[in-house]
Amino acid sequence: MDEIDWNTELRKIEREFDGLPPEPTPTQVRARRAADQRAERLRRERATLLGVLARLLPVVALAGAIVLWPYRRDCGAGLFAYMGAEGVIVVGGLWLVTCTWRARMAKTHGAALILILWGLMLIGHQLLPRIGYAKTDASNPARWWCADGLTGR
Repeated sequence: MDEIDWNTELRKIEREFDGLPPEPTPTQVRARRAADQRAERLRRERATLLGVLARLLPVVALAGAIVLWPYRRDCGAGLFAYMGAEGVIVVGGLWLVTCTWRARMAKTHGAALILILWGLMLIGHQLLPRIGYAKTDASNPARWWCADGLTGR
């Protein structure tokens, strides 16, 4: 005579009597678990993508708008504010590089590297003439502070 596990059989009968569906087979359990894991992975990937885009858009907006800087940047406080905004582009680009590297987002990683280079180029454009590396105009040299103080005029 076969060995029948009466506890298992009784559980099946009770589930049927209570109007519940039969217990899932191990294959069904594995399939459901795999589907849940895929859904969770997809949710995390979407959240990561939204997080990276939330970081990328303000940095790109600043990098594009910096060429339309409305204030004086010849010397003084205006120069330091402008260079501070350029520094924000570089720091934002570094932040994006680390996020995109962890998320394995190659195209966005390349865009973040371009943002860093753009910010460094802008900083170099302001910094190099003032430290004497790049000479632009001997009669009107680039300077850190304005002749009439901090006003930038």
